[in-house]
Amino acid sequence: MNKTLRLIRTMLKMQYSLAGKSSGEKIGYVLLAIFLIPFSGIIISVLNAIVETLYDQLAPSGNENALLGLLFVGMTIVLLFVSLSSVLSSFYFAEDIEGFIPYPFHPYQLLAGKAAAPFINLYVTSGVLMVPILTLYGIHSGAGFTYYIYALLLFLVFPVIPFTMMSILLMFFMRFANIAKNKDRTKVFAGLLTFVFIIGFNVIIRLNQNPEQTAEGAAQLIQQQNGLLNVITGMIPTAYFSTMALQNAKGLNGLFFLVVILAISAGAIFLFLTAGQKFYFKGVLGLTAGSTKKFDSGKVAKKIKTQPVFLALLLKELRIIFRTPTFFMQIVVQSLFGPVFLIVILVFESSSGSIGALGSMLEQFDGKAPLLLLFIFTLFILGVNPASYSSISRDGRSWPANLYLPVPAKTVIFSKVMTAWLINLLSIILLAAVGLMVVQMPPALFTAWITLTFLASWFTSLVGTALDLNDPKLNWTDEQEVFKSRFISLIALLIEMGTFGFIVLLLWNIDSLQSLWMTSLLLALLLAFAIVISHIALQKLIRTKFLKTR
Repeated sequence: MNKTLRLIRTMLKMQYSLAGKSSGEKIGYVLLAIFLIPFSGIIISVLNAIVETLYDQLAPSGNENALLGLLFVGMTIVLLFVSLSSVLSSFYFAEDIEGFIPYPFHPYQLLAGKAAAPFINLYVTSGVLMVPILTLYGIHSGAGFTYYIYALLLFLVFPVIPFTMMSILLMFFMRFANIAKNKDRTKVFAGLLTFVFIIGFNVIIRLNQNPEQTAEGAAQLIQQQNGLLNVITGMIPTAYFSTMALQNAKGLNGLFFLVVILAISAGAIFLFLTAGQKFYFKGVLGLTAGSTKKFDSGKVAKKIKTQPVFLALLLKELRIIFRTPTFFMQIVVQSLFGPVFLIVILVFESSSGSIGALGSMLEQFDGKAPLLLLFIFTLFILGVNPASYSSISRDGRSWPANLYLPVPAKTVIFSKVMTAWLINLLSIILLAAVGLMVVQMPPALFTAWITLTFLASWFTSLVGTALDLNDPKLNWTDEQEVFKSRFISLIALLIEMGTFGFIVLLLWNIDSLQSLWMTSLLLALLLAFAIVISHIALQKLIRTKFLKTR
């Protein structure tokens, strides 16, 4: 037991220790904590309004516990799919796995150590909603002290069952599936499955929406006490047990349901460790099997051809992004999520007249207003794409080689800027398709908006690349570390949205400026000026960084 606890502590230190962190990263943690204080207040106030409204509507019919049931069901689904990617990444695809195998640890001990960090992530994920909603529900229902004790215990054990269920399924799959030659494909599949689930769930909900039937069915369920709860938690017994434990916290029934949940959680942990002891090492060792594919020098020679240096570097960057599963998921899929989700919402709402409502809303704003709204929305979408602010960090420990290659420094860096711009182009194409075919923007508005979007994309690519060049994260052992525990994305977004958010607010309040074309011209000139400044800053940074070693 002591060996297991020591291993867990060691792995947590490796994951979360501030040792070796730059001063910029430490300051980022402080800034994030300060930023979260007002943000948390806003979230809690919104959740309070929702809980209060739902409780007041459901309490007269005795169905107020449906709110708790909905919370536990929703968190179960979220935790299952968060566990899918975190278990694969931590248990099987982390670079440090092979380093621990030679040590005298049982498989279940190594598994317990590897589970610690993902489990903390699950607590953070569930705590965002569970802690405030359970607290607010207790306040509005006038719950006693016992309720809060039960709520705390349920918060501590609730992630256990989704996590262990998903872990056992994945261990069984990894033991018997032949993925030694398809490790990267498995990573991509796990990430895409989560993406497809989120989009597909939204599609299914909207396909089955019938306002009249929904209202009629809800009315019938509300007439029955616990009717909504039985429907909501019918497929997930643990959500029902958790709800009943809190609903009956004052009596013995609540204690009985709490004991049931604790017993199920303890059994889940036992099954998890037992399955790990039997299957874990066999699945991990299968990943390191060598490929029997022979090297064909003839095929390689046919693909070697002379091409411009800039183009070669650009293609290399794109291949790295598309062929590295973590980079593909974090950069490409993440950049497409917002536009795809927007398309799904708009397409499936079109039948109910929502598209017409959106068009009417745009028409209510004269001249400059639609352009300013679209511009600031697009700038945000492009600004959160990590293709730019991971430009240098993606190279990892191989980055110093770029400092000594006989290739101009500007060529190396601007190939990365162009790569980020091309990745943004995927989002721009999808957004343009929404604007033309779904929302049906007026030609003048679409032309002005798409022109500004191309300029904004180059601006965000320059800013992100400059920030990453100034403070890259090169000593990573897992590709996910390029994106985790870094505040460069927040800094980039603050620079981009802070600068042009102020400009948009200023242009919005200038009553004498109403022309669409004059507004677009001013924004284009300001973007061009920002691009020039960014170019100068990036070139100065290139000289500083490269001249230190050359």
